Amino acid sequence: MSAKSHIYHIVITGLALFAMFFGAGNLIYPVFIGIQAGESASLAALGFMATGVLLPLLAMVAAATSETGILGISERIGHWPGFAFCLMAFLSTGVLYAIPRVATVSFEMSVGGVVGEDSTTTSLLVYTFIFFAVTGALSMNPSTLIEKIGGWLTPALLVLLVILITAAFVQLDPVTHPAAGAYESHPFINGILEGYNTLDAIASFVFGIIIITSLKARGYSRGTQLFRATALSGVVAGVLLGLVYFGLSQLGLRIGDIDVDNGGAGLSYAASTLFGNTGLVVLGAIVILACLTTAVGLCGASTAFFSGLFPKLSRTSLILIHIVVSFAVANLGLTLLLKVVVPIMLLCYPVTIAMVIVCLLDIPIPGHMYWTYRCAVWTAGIFGLVDAASAAGLTASWFLALKDAIPLSGFSLGWLLPTLILGCVGFIVDALQGRLRKPLDYDLVARERNRALLDAGIAGEVSEETA
Repeated sequence: MSAKSHIYHIVITGLALFAMFFGAGNLIYPVFIGIQAGESASLAALGFMATGVLLPLLAMVAAATSETGILGISERIGHWPGFAFCLMAFLSTGVLYAIPRVATVSFEMSVGGVVGEDSTTTSLLVYTFIFFAVTGALSMNPSTLIEKIGGWLTPALLVLLVILITAAFVQLDPVTHPAAGAYESHPFINGILEGYNTLDAIASFVFGIIIITSLKARGYSRGTQLFRATALSGVVAGVLLGLVYFGLSQLGLRIGDIDVDNGGAGLSYAASTLFGNTGLVVLGAIVILACLTTAVGLCGASTAFFSGLFPKLSRTSLILIHIVVSFAVANLGLTLLLKVVVPIMLLCYPVTIAMVIVCLLDIPIPGHMYWTYRCAVWTAGIFGLVDAASAAGLTASWFLALKDAIPLSGFSLGWLLPTLILGCVGFIVDALQGRLRKPLDYDLVARERNRALLDAGIAGEVSEETA
């Protein structure tokens, strides 16, 4: 493979990954940070980028440590715990929440602002039918999925974003105003928590299946070559996300003297102020493109996962199932499902972060870190259950007393210190048992993990080299 072809593949894959990450929430949250954080906008934006850019980038690097992405990595925490994590991750970032959510949000920020309230239900039905029909059509051929997103949709999305952000920098001056709400006392931490809402760290593991499969199809061999290509694609996506987030937060800072309830309303105000009615059309196009690329990426990744679970179903059948379920949820049950999905997210995020940290440790110190993975990730899951139960509405006095006793629980970070402590204990145990001194046979590990996944029916196709 020539150097020119290598750069082209990395850039196209990185552009596609950026677009799959960049959904409606990624568009709205940075703007609202600029509006609310005011004088503390830079500090809040740094916190947001820590979990909205750096963490997803590290998660993509972590995903590259396994040929099967999240499927292989999840096996490192134990077969059934790993399978449960995969199932929660793919359902919550798939048909039960993220896919229908991007459809409804794109409707609200584009068509919904034009139609009257009396026709909203019918308009949503028609809009989501068209939205998911296009999503299904773009998802049908996985071999060209990255080319479609990275080569076609992402450039159009970036051009529209650059127009909007550049106009804001040229025509609007920063508004000096004090921080509001939680940003007044803890701007950085609140920015970190807002970054959680993008779901991009979990999505990195989910999208890893598509990225790794695409790079393999382009001729990248497993091992170091595939790892570097995947990691570099993540860097391209991370740099673009960081630049766009900074621009959007500065846009929010420049309209910070208005009273709005969310970043979407702030964006609409900015677009109409800068370009009039044409600005609202531009904003609508940005939102639809952002949500469409995310929906296509999530649908492709979820379909790849469930193809392994249900190998007798064709890819076309699975995509149709995803489209039909997402369409139904978007029109009937998204509000109700939020009560279930939000606690799942609060459980999955600590587990995801713990897995990322240990995977990154596994790169410079290759070894069989059996207890390091289990102690860190299991602890994160156990303490994550506390935040999940709280979000689910558990308010018993004994539970509240337990929650208050955990350090940092007030910031939904009660899992952090126990995870670090138990992770270190696991690492010490592995070191004392001699695992870290053993050279890691990647071929053997790949065969063992793929065999375990096949036994569970979730590995999909396994190449002859690793079977």
